Amino acid sequence: MRKKATIKTRLIRKTAQAVLPAVKLICEPPKLENVKRALFIQPHPDDNQIAAGGTIAWLVDRGAEVYELTVLDDRYTDLTYSGEGYTVRQKEALEAQRVLGIKNAGFLGFGDRTEASAREISKEIVKVIRFIQPDIIFTADPNLSTECHEDHIKVGMAVKYAFMDARFPFYPEYDNGKPRTDIWNTPALALYYTAEPNTLVDIGRYEELKFKAVHAHVSQREPALDVAIRLLSRHLAEGTAYEAAETFRVLSQRHAHCFNLPVE
Repeated sequence: MRKKATIKTRLIRKTAQAVLPAVKLICEPPKLENVKRALFIQPHPDDNQIAAGGTIAWLVDRGAEVYELTVLDDRYTDLTYSGEGYTVRQKEALEAQRVLGIKNAGFLGFGDRTEASAREISKEIVKVIRFIQPDIIFTADPNLSTECHEDHIKVGMAVKYAFMDARFPFYPEYDNGKPRTDIWNTPALALYYTAEPNTLVDIGRYEELKFKAVHAHVSQREPALDVAIRLLSRHLAEGTAYEAAETFRVLSQRHAHCFNLPVE
C-alpha cells in the first residue's frame, strides 16, 4: 500500500516545481542568436579562423558586427619586418578578416612567446573591450587539460580576467580621483578549443568560407591541418542533423564568478 506524502514532502515538491523554470533559466548559456556585436580575441593570427571561422561567418551573415583582436604576432621573429607597416602574419590576419567580412580591432603589440604576464596582457585587453563594447567575447579555453601551449593558456586567462575587470569603475585606477565612466559589462564569454562545450553551431553553409579564411594564413599552410580541422568539424556534428559544426563553452557573467552553476 502506497503511503501518502507528508505535508512537508508535498510542500518541497511544489516548491521544486515552482522554481524549476527559474533554475533552468539561470543555468542556461547565453544564446548566440542574440549577438549583435562580437569580439574575437585570438592568441595567434589564425586561431579564430581555425576554431571559429564558420561561426564568425554565421554571425556576419546574421548581421552581427564582428571584431577581431590579435594578442601575439611575429613582430620579433619576422626577419623581413622593418618595424613599420605590417608583419607577414599581420598581413595574413588582415586578409582573413577581409574574407570573413570582419573588422580589425588591432594587434596588441606582444610577440610570440612573450614574457609578459597574463595580468599585463589583460590590462591591454580591457581597453579594447571598453572601446568595442561587445555583447560577447570569444577566445581560447585556457583550462583545456591537454593544452600545453603557454601562449594559448596565458592569453585565455588574460581574456577571462579582462572579461570581469572591464566592468569595474576602479580598474586599473580611478579617473582623476573619480570612478571611471568608460566601463563595460560584457554579457557573455565563449571559449573555443574546449573540452566542455555547451553550445553547438551549424557551420555547414560556411565551412568553405572558413577554409578560405584559414588559407589566408599562407605562412601556416599545412595539408595535415586542413584534414584535422575538417575531421574535427565532422566529429563535433556527430549525432546531429548537421554536416559540420563548431562548439563553445558559453558563460554569462553570473556563471563566471564564484558560483559553480551547471551551464547546459
